[in-house]
Amino acid sequence: MASQVSPGIVIKERDLSNAVIVGASQITAAVASTFASGPINEITSIANERELIDTFGTPAATGAAAEDWLVASEFLAYGGRLAVVRVANSGAQNATATGSGVLVKNKEDFEASGTSEVLLARYAGAKGNNYRVIIVDRGADQILQITAHGLSAGDAYTDPSGNTHVVFQSLGADYVAVINDTVAATVTGTVLSATPWYNNTEIASTGLKLSAIGPRPGTSAFATENHLSKDEVHVAVIDESTNTVVERFTYLSKISDAKSPEGASIYWRTVVNENSRYIYSGSEVSAQLSTAGNAWGATAASYGATSASPEVMKLIIDDAGDAAFDGTLLSGGADGSAYSVGEIQNGLNLFIDTEESEIDFVLMGGSMASEADTKSKANAVIGVATSRTDCVAFVSPHKGNQIASSGGALSKTQQRDNTIAYFDSLPSTSYAVFDSGIKYTYDRFNDQYVYLPCNGDVAGLCVRTSAAVDDWISPAGLNRGGIRNTVKLAFNPGKADRDELYQARVNPIVSLPGAGTVLFGDKTALASPSAFDRINVRRLFLNIEARVRRLAEGVLFEQNDVTTRSGFSSAVNSYLAEVQARRGLTDYLVVCDDSNNTADVIDRNEFIAELYLKPTRSINYVTVTLTATRTGVAFSEVIGR
Repeated sequence: MASQVSPGIVIKERDLSNAVIVGASQITAAVASTFASGPINEITSIANERELIDTFGTPAATGAAAEDWLVASEFLAYGGRLAVVRVANSGAQNATATGSGVLVKNKEDFEASGTSEVLLARYAGAKGNNYRVIIVDRGADQILQITAHGLSAGDAYTDPSGNTHVVFQSLGADYVAVINDTVAATVTGTVLSATPWYNNTEIASTGLKLSAIGPRPGTSAFATENHLSKDEVHVAVIDESTNTVVERFTYLSKISDAKSPEGASIYWRTVVNENSRYIYSGSEVSAQLSTAGNAWGATAASYGATSASPEVMKLIIDDAGDAAFDGTLLSGGADGSAYSVGEIQNGLNLFIDTEESEIDFVLMGGSMASEADTKSKANAVIGVATSRTDCVAFVSPHKGNQIASSGGALSKTQQRDNTIAYFDSLPSTSYAVFDSGIKYTYDRFNDQYVYLPCNGDVAGLCVRTSAAVDDWISPAGLNRGGIRNTVKLAFNPGKADRDELYQARVNPIVSLPGAGTVLFGDKTALASPSAFDRINVRRLFLNIEARVRRLAEGVLFEQNDVTTRSGFSSAVNSYLAEVQARRGLTDYLVVCDDSNNTADVIDRNEFIAELYLKPTRSINYVTVTLTATRTGVAFSEVIGR
């Protein structure tokens, strides 16, 4: 009887196999960890290592998060995609203009909760402390050199040529920035030199001029249409760690309802909050703004514009009144502490809902500080796969199983026994794959060699196999099982070790002379004998289930009659015939007719289809017998045929 209340599809498996143990599309992997940057508690799709760096920063030198990053990067190198969740770890803070630090996890969090900060880094982390934000409008017209001028902002000044100005900013005892205007003169003096303010004003601590952001802002078409002027503003972010302008938005407006000719908003705060990769602008606080004219963020109508064409309010965010334009250097950002088991579990939980994300694999990533915590992390990863039942978890040993923390060497027997004991406590399931590999590889980001778990590589081999042949082909062996970027293995199991590992559901990773480092097993983590204790069979069924689910979605709400059942059967048979032709099945049967869609089933608004599949099996054990015979013996006599 159906257990569903609302319309939906249930995929069921029935294991009628009785295997015997002899002897002892574009694929997406899910990963969760803390990173140097990026949105928190949000699934982000990553296509390559460049996107991983741009979104989540580069790896730290040590720690579980560093290993997670490198494992994810290794997986991408085989051709897959990533679904990444940055975990909300304790102490993480976004850098802000005031330096107080706040935690804004992602854009949804920013829009829901807001912040009193005028400017803040878009993502939590110490990396935000490098960001200097420049927001500048036309500013002053000129810089005048006037010895001992004694002028303050707002004073009126007439130069010897009779030109009148309003003092915009005092730049020390002998220089003043002015705006050319028609005002009554209150102060006079001798001008020793005059230079354009915008092109000759340097951005503090950078050596860059304001002109490096863009030409001097002017008046937008929207402002002109509304009888306003000088509303344009540029916004830029400078990364002081590299002293480069990493982002700029030019010719935006200070008018909150300003639009481009195409109808899109050009209000600077809207554009920044929607499009910036580095910053947000929070509450409209004016403490850091020059306040001549209306408050910033007003609508065009609020100016009461006439043909006199009033100038829009000044908006220059600057933290000092000197010759350099300081902008705002953000501070107070923090990476936070190393993640806990509970925090990584919370991050992984975002992948459990199959309707929220489509994933094929779940990567364990790196080891945590203790074996107990690493086991908990492994259980969380396996829990996602077993809960979803449409993906496979990839799990590696705890690093301490094979590398002594004291720096001393463990014997191969200790390494093997430690590794087996670690996996013995993990659950039996066909939705997980265990490997023995901890590889020694080069971390180019920190110029060092590190030991790295191989779960990303094993998942990557599955990607590479799917790309080269099909999902239902084994990823192991000399033809398809080569592990990339390996200097050596922490534990290179011999034949006796491999026998014990394989009986314990662990796929050995070995370095073979002349062959390199190779995955030398294709078991799932299922302990009982079954067709599903092999990777290729588990992936075959996941492939077929995904295809059947899409076909079944087309049946929902159709009439349960011969036409619908025949159409569904035909489509499924067609796909299974292709799978069989491509060596995935030896035989199959589809039953979807009135024998299982009885009158009672139809009256319950159900639709039933049954698929019987005979999966092909991978070769795990090879026996070759060489027989020497006397010269005069006929082979037919030896072999009996």
